[in-house]
Amino acid sequence: MFQTDDTIAAISTAAGSAARAIVRLSGPRAVELASWAFSPRWGRLEDIAAFRSVDGLAAIPSAGIELPGRAYVFRAPRSYTRQDVVELHIPGAAAAARALLSALIEAGARQASPGEFTARAFFSGRIDLSAAEAVADIIDAADDAQRRSAVAALGGRIEKLCRRAAEELAEVLATTEASIDLADEDIHLDSPGALAGRLAAVATSLQETAQHAADLADQRHLPHVVLCGRPNVGKSSLLNALSGADRAIVSALAGTTRDVLSATVNLGTGCHGCVAVLQDAAGFAQSLEGPLEAAAHAAARSAVAAADALLFVVDVAAGTIEADLALLDEVRRANRRCPLLVLANKIDLAGTQACPTVEKLHSRTAVAPIATSAVTGQGLAQVRQSLAEALNLSAARAGEALGLHDRQKRCLLAAAEAAMRACQLLTGPPGFAPVKRGCAPAKPGGAGVADVAELVAIELRAALAELGRITGQIATEDILARIFARFCVGK
Repeated sequence: MFQTDDTIAAISTAAGSAARAIVRLSGPRAVELASWAFSPRWGRLEDIAAFRSVDGLAAIPSAGIELPGRAYVFRAPRSYTRQDVVELHIPGAAAAARALLSALIEAGARQASPGEFTARAFFSGRIDLSAAEAVADIIDAADDAQRRSAVAALGGRIEKLCRRAAEELAEVLATTEASIDLADEDIHLDSPGALAGRLAAVATSLQETAQHAADLADQRHLPHVVLCGRPNVGKSSLLNALSGADRAIVSALAGTTRDVLSATVNLGTGCHGCVAVLQDAAGFAQSLEGPLEAAAHAAARSAVAAADALLFVVDVAAGTIEADLALLDEVRRANRRCPLLVLANKIDLAGTQACPTVEKLHSRTAVAPIATSAVTGQGLAQVRQSLAEALNLSAARAGEALGLHDRQKRCLLAAAEAAMRACQLLTGPPGFAPVKRGCAPAKPGGAGVADVAELVAIELRAALAELGRITGQIATEDILARIFARFCVGK
């Protein structure tokens, strides 16, 4: 899936302008190719020792570019990829970074694919698969709790957990297989009960870890919540207030927002909640007078149809809701399956007419409206809580809680189930005493284990395989492709 013996290059900083842009190379010719486009102030780049940096000029004659820069050199095997790695840092003009990358590719480097630098770190044994996934989790972290959990995984927390469980299972497996050869010898091995107790402890630990760990979702798979309603009911203000960022332009002019705007919103308490993508589908309610309006309407309808939850916003200060109810019918025709929350917005401006309007909304929609105000913040906490409940999301645990992806949880639970099946084979049903064919009842110790050793070994090897899928000791191309596809190019 990944070629690892050539030299790759990519821009490693985010798109757009910044104070600094980084172009990274990794491979046997990393230093050689970097020297084609970078000249140190003194000496040669090839003579720079490991973990050193040098100032100089990044020159791209074909593009007419000559910029001050700095080269950071990391020598194999003490680098992220365990290959020679060079990072060229230049002023953060996106065009200059692209020109520098093009020059390196023309010199003989290959454009890195998404996640290829981290993939090389994994294939070289520099990190295990759980740490590789944690790199993407750090990039995608939507709050401090997710970031801390990802940093812990990158530091080896998941790998250590799997290793401890695997060592215990391997010891029981070794004893189990030895019992086959030593059953007729006068050598004492652990009793079936003792081995079963060790397996039960491992299985319980793995089950509790999977059940109590916070969920780590790929950003691409976060639930999507769509704000919809008539123009100028306050959708953009609510998007900004709920997301905590001025993502949308707020104006008293109806129809200011045409595109479907998106922002992440924390649905829990403080910084430790679960996360969803909040979208403003303003174009759904716009007229179709021209091609621009038609395109906005199509994009909004598509967002509504794909939504996992809908927030229908009504301006209760407007005094009438008949047009809102007509639009709600159209919204529901576009998506009947997902949960619906009705927001009685601008409650701070509604005055005495608020209660009758809210009651009318309730009776006509059969949904209890939530009174909200983007200005005062009224009702926003209830919106977050109601959305989390409607989407069946559980808040991530604060502090240093372990976070796991669904794939990792499934592997832990499968390993626990296999270990428990092995435990049940060793203990047998109530009153069961294993007896070898043609022999007297088995003595305590290895002989009793030998009667079920082959079946126990099968289950223990299955448990070890599931743990290996988490750390990458056992990894199919399909799993690797899915994991590294989450990365951006340059990581």
